[in-house]
Amino acid sequence: MLINKHNSIKWQEFEIKKLFESFNGNFDIKKEHINGLGEYVITAGLGENGILGKTDIKAKIFDENTITIDMFGNAFYRNFKYKMVTHARVFCLKPLFEITPKQGLFIANSFHFLKYKFGYENMCSWAKIKNEKILLPTKNGEIDFDFMENFISELEKEYVCELEAERVRELEAYLKATGLKDYELTQNEKDALAKFDEFSKWGGGRA
Repeated sequence: MLINKHNSIKWQEFEIKKLFESFNGNFDIKKEHINGLGEYVITAGLGENGILGKTDIKAKIFDENTITIDMFGNAFYRNFKYKMVTHARVFCLKPLFEITPKQGLFIANSFHFLKYKFGYENMCSWAKIKNEKILLPTKNGEIDFDFMENFISELEKEYVCELEAERVRELEAYLKATGLKDYELTQNEKDALAKFDEFSKWGGGRA
């Protein structure tokens, strides 16, 4: 599996200011402006991934395929157009290169260290992080975007397998509780239970 091979990948540090340009919102969007219309509004915090709601009030609209970082150092990839609150609560990073959604997710995760450096008493800002460095995979001295793409795809596959295994476990538990495990099963249910037994045999959770 790709994830088990990542130790063979070469990694390199890159200055943030050489990879992104930064932008701020231009209107003080407040809760009373949220009306369920227009674009999503990004604010600070982890709740709802920093999404405050939607508004059609006139304000700068930021492109998809960008990353937002809030004053606490929380970074999220955005695959949709959005607006942002002001007062230094959140800012946008636009890559100086084209990225796909999977690459965006990978790169956003490279900023995870920021949340350990910033908070109310030391708020994150472009000025404070532009000279910081993030670690990215490389190939022949260049950023390895293919690795990012494949890495996230592999994680998604594993997540689907884990969800499938969990559903099978829930089905077996229900059948055991109701005494139905050995009869009155459809072929699909039998196949699911057989697959669960195979999951269990190999430690469960992954195909």
